[in-house]
Amino acid sequence: MAFGVVLILVALPAMQPDPAMLRQLYEEEVTRKKLEYGASDSRTAQAARDFGLFLSKHGDAAAAQKVLAEVVRLDEAAFSADAKQTLADVAALAAVSPPRQAEPFWRRASESPDPEVAARAFAALGRLRETAGDEAGAAPFYRQALAKEEAAFRQATTTADKARLAIMLSGVAQVLGQIVDPSEGIAALRRAFDINRSLLGARHPETATVEANLAGVLLDANRVDESLRLITEAIPILEETLGDDHPRVAISATILGHGLRNKRDLAGAERNFRRAVAVDERAYGPKHPQTLNHVRTLAEFLRETGKVQEAAALEKRLASGAK
Repeated sequence: MAFGVVLILVALPAMQPDPAMLRQLYEEEVTRKKLEYGASDSRTAQAARDFGLFLSKHGDAAAAQKVLAEVVRLDEAAFSADAKQTLADVAALAAVSPPRQAEPFWRRASESPDPEVAARAFAALGRLRETAGDEAGAAPFYRQALAKEEAAFRQATTTADKARLAIMLSGVAQVLGQIVDPSEGIAALRRAFDINRSLLGARHPETATVEANLAGVLLDANRVDESLRLITEAIPILEETLGDDHPRVAISATILGHGLRNKRDLAGAERNFRRAVAVDERAYGPKHPQTLNHVRTLAEFLRETGKVQEAAALEKRLASGAK
């Protein structure tokens, strides 16, 4: 980092709108549009759509589900059941619905002519199958999600949209590699990594994140040397761009720890497993699930390497943290 004259702007605390007040304003806008244009007008649908997305963002899934179901009915009347806007709103409805109700909505949204909406739907269907323990059933959905992400990427016109799609491509690719075939995940992650390097540059945090994800999938495929090369490239970039105590650094340190353990560098592995725990404790707190997950990794490693007493202390911590 270059040092020089730095102008520090001190921002005064901004007044944050009261969510209850905003909710009332959204409701009033829907009512006003209904009175002015009628219940089936597209402008009424847009006001209701904005209200439903607001409710979803603020965690009121039940209310959002009710509003977005009405939006879908308005869309069907104003456009058609398979129109692009209708299916985009079906996807929004699926996202706030309980899993059993969501699945038919996601299936319907997967037919969208918008590849980005279809990709989101296929990925959600894959997650539903995976959560149900049906990894074989999840795989076709994830593959279809990847294909739609690629189509969306080819249609994107801005760097920001392409970069966002590359991130989504990376996420689906990583899951596919973990639950189905590492070679598929590796190929797709290489694609996302190349896209990010081209669009964002080699030292961008999102590029480094994809590089770390690729290192993890390579490690799962027992391609240890390449994994270590990539993760040792990614960590300094994440430290530089996000800070030493960012959770992505903790995850990357864990990947590095596993790679070093595989190479029998036990001191290096332990150092990185401990670092992951320390970073998570500062970022999340000692009882956060991610912290405890890395505590479990460290405890298993310590027991494996003969440090039984410390491992037992960590295992006791895990037992108390789970209560």
